[in-house]
Amino acid sequence: MADSFFKKENNKKKILVKKQKAQKRQERKTNNNKGKGFDSMIIYVDKNGNFTDTPPEIILKP
Repeated sequence: MADSFFKKENNKKKILVKKQKAQKRQERKTNNNKGKGFDSMIIYVDKNGNFTDTPPEIILKP
């Protein structure tokens, strides 16, 4: 028996939702930040109180 209009529309919606979920899943895989390491999480503060990625220079006072 032939599908009704509403069944066809529901099938189209289901297919669209599956495609969107697959696309979101792929984006999460490519933009994954897990396992980057401890060094990528460290942030330093300079003498002015600004955040930087580079460690401060160590100056020894005599």
